[in-house]
Amino acid sequence: MTEIEQYQPRSAEVATILADPTGGRLVAWAAAARAANALAASLIKTSFVPKEFRGKPEEATAAILLGDELGLSPISALRSVYVIHGTPSIYAKTAVALVQSHGHEVWTESQTDREVVMGGKRKGSTHEEFAKWDIDRARKAGYTANAKYQSSPQEMLWAKAASEICKKIASDVLAGVPLTVEDLELEPENQPKTTVSRAPRTVQRQPKPIAPEPEFDEPEPAQEPVKAAAERADEPITPKQLTALNAALSQDLGFTEREDKLAYLSGELGREIGSSKDVTKREAMRLLDGFIRDNQIDDSPADAES
Repeated sequence: MTEIEQYQPRSAEVATILADPTGGRLVAWAAAARAANALAASLIKTSFVPKEFRGKPEEATAAILLGDELGLSPISALRSVYVIHGTPSIYAKTAVALVQSHGHEVWTESQTDREVVMGGKRKGSTHEEFAKWDIDRARKAGYTANAKYQSSPQEMLWAKAASEICKKIASDVLAGVPLTVEDLELEPENQPKTTVSRAPRTVQRQPKPIAPEPEFDEPEPAQEPVKAAAERADEPITPKQLTALNAALSQDLGFTEREDKLAYLSGELGREIGSSKDVTKREAMRLLDGFIRDNQIDDSPADAES
């Protein structure tokens, strides 16, 4: 006859694990979420919080919770954590501060309007990492269409290099935040379109006078061959058009670099433009007419051309 195993009561530890497989982590997290929500409801009513969180206690709560995981205080989290197109992010300067607060080293090796080099070293390591961002790399990545690259090139290049070096030496510090605010703002799909918007025409043009009828019968002119018409459409840009076009690109659109001007022209005309002289007369008329309609340049350059 088989002996019946006597019942042994479970230990308190085993009973706790069976009752709560997460070991209480979810319960603790839920309590933290309630506390964060209470803080958010109060803080979003103050001027210490960016306007993006005003009237949005749920998003402010999520920002506080994420900031807490990164080691930020509630107010610092609300001023440093942003959600862009559904992706949480922090500023590059915040990323550097967090990495340095954990004992890792981040420094600026060199910095100009054309190039920024950042260096970094993980705590306890002798290996140094470097990240270099220059205008050519930013242009190749499609970032220079962002207007900030015209007004603050050093700041934008620094942000790219700094965020890259932080990921290289201390990605664990930035757990859950794969991208910085600057990274997301510079993504092509998040950038404002560079195509000039077409506002309603405000310039009143005088109608061309109708030529008087001839007093005698004249033979109708032969129709221009199709080939000749096509050749005329490809006539090179005139010197006056070239001057007006370059002025519009520099003064009105703010392009200071030759490569940026050519990239803009290529995008507008739908073909590769290696020099502004590659623009045809007809294309120049279309571009200048568009600038006129936007009130960006005077009406005279386009009207001067026949």
